Amino acid sequence: MITPWKSLVVFSRGARFTLGVAAAAVSVACATDAPTSVAVRRLGPAFDASPSADQVAICHHPESGGQYLQVAQPALAGHLEHGDYVTILLVSHDFVGVNDGVHFARIGDALAAARAARLQHNELTDAACRVTIGVSSDVYSGTAIGPVTGTTEAFPMIVDVPDITLHGAFVMGLDEFGRATGVGAAADQTTLASIERLPVLNGAQTPIFVANAHPGGSAGNGLTVEGFVFQSGPAPMTPAGGQGVLSMRVTGLTIRGNRFQGFQSPIDLRASSADVLQNQTEGSGACDICPAAPGTYSVVGNLILAGGIEGVAPVGVVTLAVPSGVEPYVIPATAEAWFEIRNNAVHDHSRLPVGSGVRVSVKGMAPSVHNTTHAIIADNLLANDRFGIIVDAGFPTAVADLKSDADVTLSGNQFEQVCQSKLYVSLARHTVGLGLGNGPYLQNSNYTLSLGGDLNWSDAWYAHAGGFGNTLVVDGQLIANGIHNFYSASSCPGL
Repeated sequence: MITPWKSLVVFSRGARFTLGVAAAAVSVACATDAPTSVAVRRLGPAFDASPSADQVAICHHPESGGQYLQVAQPALAGHLEHGDYVTILLVSHDFVGVNDGVHFARIGDALAAARAARLQHNELTDAACRVTIGVSSDVYSGTAIGPVTGTTEAFPMIVDVPDITLHGAFVMGLDEFGRATGVGAAADQTTLASIERLPVLNGAQTPIFVANAHPGGSAGNGLTVEGFVFQSGPAPMTPAGGQGVLSMRVTGLTIRGNRFQGFQSPIDLRASSADVLQNQTEGSGACDICPAAPGTYSVVGNLILAGGIEGVAPVGVVTLAVPSGVEPYVIPATAEAWFEIRNNAVHDHSRLPVGSGVRVSVKGMAPSVHNTTHAIIADNLLANDRFGIIVDAGFPTAVADLKSDADVTLSGNQFEQVCQSKLYVSLARHTVGLGLGNGPYLQNSNYTLSLGGDLNWSDAWYAHAGGFGNTLVVDGQLIANGIHNFYSASSCPGL
């Protein structure tokens, strides 16, 4: 059960802020129907933080652990001189021309102020006090290639200092299972929209937000991104482009209660620890929610609609290009990752040949890395997908190391109108095991699966050819070598 979030409602020069998304309980006829009623619970006091208000939220004595205080506006300068810093920054287009260190017309300017305070206090990887940037209900347009003038934002916006909350006004409605509906529980909405289709620059997709940790330097650890509607470009946002949020090497990232529309990869997480909670995504690239080793990830309560080949795609170490200002990941010899994929609704991932609700790719795009993957896949609704769950070798290359291991636990998953197979397990790349291509099998690798009563092994498909020294154990039973599938590209006429 997700803990209800607190809210702090702020009124300022006509701009309305809610700091801390309210929990929304939505009663529905079934998980996929439109909500029939929405009950929104808000906790916390109202706080006036307008330029004329006499109170400002600060971190007092951060050098000795920090204390959250509200101080009179005239006393702020003295507190700043003594080393305190502001902990609530507000963004609205109404604040053009305001220069008080609290109110900003652009998100990027507020982030720059928060970053400067962190660096001034040498808060590089953790901080005494969290800084919240509240963004009013409005459309915030940005560009990655055009001129940045007026209130236009510059994409990507990189967060490379710790403990920042980026908080928009959108409140995600939840269904009776605690999953995102994609429908706002209130009228307010903070939209981040690219003026042009987010481009590919120097081989890398352009994100709107990046959480980055510089090797040996400052890090965007503890970043929270909540309450935004992300749009990859102008309507109808086709072809899709870019990423909503990209992370590299950070810890404690939270992406919660957002809606992502029209992206290649809405959420792309690499070598991080992150919680992806109660978002709604639509994408058209390889995957919609894409966490990569090493790291620890939880993907819980999301609504993942048609678009990517896979809805949720845990994968070994990847070597994809990164935007300017983000250092490439240094490839290790070994990597271990833990993935919890729980209570999501994953719909309509039916692309040929291997669209799937969830795909666990044991070896990533760095073929020399020996990956160890741990995955719990539980209580998800997997509906109208070509495959429900795939566990496969991922991206093995014949000239590189061919050992990687996985343990995967299933429990309580609901499969509806899955076209090919609820579960497909392959110790080669998934297409190779289906006879759709050529490539190597893993070697001397171990898969351990627990089905948790979700299905009988006799109903699963698998590719476990002999002669490679691999071991496949399902529910404690050693599985003999063999290939078992009935793949047909024409067998799903309705998809």
